[in-house]
Amino acid sequence: MTVTVAQARQSLLEKTRASQKISQDRAELLNSGLAANLEMPHPIFIDRGEGAFVFDADGNRYIDTSVGFGLHMLGHVHPEIEAAIHARTKLGWMFGIHSTSQMKLANLIQQGSPCAERVVFCNTGSEATMYAFRAARGFSGKEKIALFDGFYHGAHDYGMWLTDPNSPRGAPDSLPMGHGIPAVLKELTLLLPYRDAAAFDLIRKHKDELALVFVEGVQSSNPQPQAGAFLRELAQVCAENGVLFGIDEVITGFRIAFGGAQERFEVVPDIATYGKVIGGGLAVGAITGRADVMNVFTGLAADRGIFSGGTFSGNPLTMEAGAAAVGYLHTHPQVYDVLEQQGNKLAAAVNHFCQQHQIPAQMKNVGSMFHMFFQREQINNMRDVTAAHQGAEKAFYLHCLDRGVLVPGTQRAFLSAAHGDDEVQQLIDVFSQSLKDVQAEGLFDPAGSAV
Repeated sequence: MTVTVAQARQSLLEKTRASQKISQDRAELLNSGLAANLEMPHPIFIDRGEGAFVFDADGNRYIDTSVGFGLHMLGHVHPEIEAAIHARTKLGWMFGIHSTSQMKLANLIQQGSPCAERVVFCNTGSEATMYAFRAARGFSGKEKIALFDGFYHGAHDYGMWLTDPNSPRGAPDSLPMGHGIPAVLKELTLLLPYRDAAAFDLIRKHKDELALVFVEGVQSSNPQPQAGAFLRELAQVCAENGVLFGIDEVITGFRIAFGGAQERFEVVPDIATYGKVIGGGLAVGAITGRADVMNVFTGLAADRGIFSGGTFSGNPLTMEAGAAAVGYLHTHPQVYDVLEQQGNKLAAAVNHFCQQHQIPAQMKNVGSMFHMFFQREQINNMRDVTAAHQGAEKAFYLHCLDRGVLVPGTQRAFLSAAHGDDEVQQLIDVFSQSLKDVQAEGLFDPAGSAV
């Protein structure tokens, strides 16, 4: 029986009354920058997680494809991570100065990051990319940073840029991502076209200004399995022109391979950033790279030294949780083979269903990272993404949640090692039925819109 989007919304409203009450109380006190997971009068509030599942304030269970925006590689409340956290709390969990826990995680990161001659810890992926930009400027003496259209490198001012849709594809211009971004920073940013050879010419043209060319290992907004050839040529062009090359592995690091994008695509940058997976579920960031570049972190007295620091950087609780998570991945490499198979199975099944039923939608994936796009047209970079079926897209995610599948509001979704065959099959079934319901209601028609 076909379920309409109005029926799905009403069903959710009836079974999420506790979330609705929390939302009403919270509105008078808290503002939040986290993305809501669907189009509803109120967000869903999560109370607890277990393996591949989360449970909301009303006790409803969902298969979780957010997994902490990608950080829970082993699922929620993995017993080895839980044990590491408990053991550390008995000894104290915050000192401010260096602790005995830092070397465990640093050694594991060095084993997994091909470029990591040195490691510096901070607190978030945003901090890591901010420090990478500062390090590149300090080391090179140049100030401009090159980024790619469709990127996301965190919430600091230097990374808050969108592509002007009216600018040329081969020479994109930037617009600030919201208010509060100083206009002068635009002069320090060069936007490049992603997976486009025109980027190489722009690097050559601006080489004397560029401190760093920085790119995601795989764009989380556009997971392209063929990104490797572009990354390798990009590294070569940067080397030939005396420009530092950096890879943002905050999402891809220890997810798409133990060695992240560097291992998967056989490319070694001068500097790389990490977050998410390496914290075992706690707040973390890290910068790694060549020893001479990383030397700028050794203090203001160092040659080209920069300032870095933070009260919680390298705190022992995060270090122990992260060492447990990354250590488990190191000793259980089969996790990556299974996740690769499960991610490919999910994408193949959903894409086959869309083709079979002539539904204008497609799933892109790189291993356990996946993203739905609501169009038939080929996607090379984010300039190719259309908004033709926004109503259908919103309705689809609402149907999924009503059927017990949570997809994050960014639609950048992930599997974890806790997602077994049953959970993946349920994802396939829920995605397929939800697409079918959206199609039956006519929401893929040009005039269709969610109600």
